[in-house]
Amino acid sequence: MDISLILQYVIVFLLVAFAGYSLYKVFRKNFSTKKFKSGGGGCDKDCGCS
Repeated sequence: MDISLILQYVIVFLLVAFAGYSLYKVFRKNFSTKKFKSGGGGCDKDCGCS
């Protein structure tokens, strides 16, 4: 009986770790600084910050 409880904890931990890693990849991709560097600081010529 103890083996199945440990197995359930391992499976839940792996699922949570995979979900956390997936969220980390999504946030890192969406909020990367490369997007702003290639666009000239994130501003176009009409925004008044250049």
